[in-house]
Amino acid sequence: MKKAGVLWPPLAAAALLWAAPLRAQTPYSIPDVELVPRREFPKAAPSEHIPLALRLIMKPIKRGMWLRLPVIDTDPNRGVTGGFMPIWVLRETDGERIEQIHAPSITYNKYFGAIPTYRYYWYPETDSTLILRGAVGKYEHEVLGEFQDSSFRDTTIDLALRVQYNVDSGQRYFGFGPDTPKDKETNYKEDYIMYRVTAGVPVAPRSHWRVHLSDMFTADKVSDGPIAGLPSFSKTFPNAAPSGRKQIHADRLILDYDTRDHSVTTSQGAYFQAFAEYAAKELGSFKDFGRYGLDARYYYRWREDSSRVTAAQVQFEQLTGSAAFWLQPRLGGKYSLRAYGNGRYTDRGLLAANVEQRFTLYKVKMADVWTEFELAPFAGVGTTSHVPDRMAARYARPVVGVATRAVARPQVVGSIDFGVGQEGLAVFMDINYSF
Repeated sequence: MKKAGVLWPPLAAAALLWAAPLRAQTPYSIPDVELVPRREFPKAAPSEHIPLALRLIMKPIKRGMWLRLPVIDTDPNRGVTGGFMPIWVLRETDGERIEQIHAPSITYNKYFGAIPTYRYYWYPETDSTLILRGAVGKYEHEVLGEFQDSSFRDTTIDLALRVQYNVDSGQRYFGFGPDTPKDKETNYKEDYIMYRVTAGVPVAPRSHWRVHLSDMFTADKVSDGPIAGLPSFSKTFPNAAPSGRKQIHADRLILDYDTRDHSVTTSQGAYFQAFAEYAAKELGSFKDFGRYGLDARYYYRWREDSSRVTAAQVQFEQLTGSAAFWLQPRLGGKYSLRAYGNGRYTDRGLLAANVEQRFTLYKVKMADVWTEFELAPFAGVGTTSHVPDRMAARYARPVVGVATRAVARPQVVGSIDFGVGQEGLAVFMDINYSF
C-alpha cells in the first residue's frame, strides 16, 4: 500500500463538506442499509465572524451558495486524485434547510486518467434523500440512483432503493486470511450491476425497534486492474475469480434499534443492528452462502449544544457456506479500520471497534445555512478470522488518528480521516457517513 499524500490544509475543511465520494461503496458494505430516522432536529448556535478562507471559496447566492472547490483526494488504494468541483447549494424557499446540491467535477488520477462526474442531491424532507450520480472515464464508469425515506408517504414505513452500474478499477486483493503479506498486493477491476430494495416497519407503535427486509441482486465480473507496478491479479491468484459475470441474489432480515437524533449528523443516541442474510442457487445465485452480523454504536453528548460528542462503534460479521472472495467480509477502509485500504484483510469473519471524541471548533452561518467544523481524535482495533473462536490477538490491527469534520445540520456531514496503523498513514475523504 502506498502512503497517502497530504490534503491542501487551507481548503480541506470546506472541501470535505461538499465533495461527494469519487468512488462508490461496494454493494455489500454495511452503511448502505442505514436509514434516516426522523424529522425534528436541534439548531446550531450562532457565530459572528466568517474567515477569509471561507469567503474566498463560498459565494452567497439568492437561495443558497456557490462553492469553488479544488478536489484533492488521497486513498490508500487509488493514490492521489486532483481536480475541480463547482457546487451549487440551494436551500428551501422559505427556510434554512438545504434542499438541493448540484456538484459536477472533473478529476484526474495517474492510474485512471480524467473522470468527469455529475452529482445531484435532493432532500424533499429532512428524512428523505434522492441521490443521482454519473461518471465516465477510461477505466471507470458509474450510473447510480438511490432514494431513502424514513416515513414513506407519511406512514411508519421506511423505504430505501438503490440501483447502480459501476466499474471500479481501484480494488486490491492480498489473499485470504488475517496475516496476508504486503508483497502479495494485487489490483483488480470489479464490474457490477446491482439493485437493492429495503423496507421496514416498527416492531410496535412508537417503538425504537424496527424490522427490515432487504432484497439484493448483483451481477459481478472481476478481472485484472490497470495499475502498473503490482503483481498480476489473475496470475497471483488464478483460482480466486471465476470467469464471466456471476449473479448473486440475497435476502437479508434486519432488526434495528435506533434512538439517534439523526442517522447522518448524529450528536446523541444509540444504534444497534443485527442481520442475517441468505443466498442460494435456487434463488438465482451462483454460490450458496449465508451471512450474519451486528453493528452497535453509541453517541454521548457532553454539552447541550453538541460541541463535545463521544462516538463508539463495534462491528462483527461472519460468512458461512461458499462464496467468492469479493463477497467475503473485508477489513480496512473508512467504514471499518481507518489506517488500511479497503479490503486489506479478507476472511470469513471480522471484528472491529472504534471510538472517537468530537470537538466543535467553529460554527458559521453562510447563506442561511449553519456549518460546524469539528476535530475528532480516534482510536480503533480490528481483526479477521475464519471462525469467531479462532480470532487471535497477534492478528489485531491497531489504528490511531484524527478526523476533521464539517457538519451542516440536519442532513449533511463531510469528513477527512488521517489514520496511522502498522503499515503507515492512510487518508480517507467521505460525505454523509455518521460512523
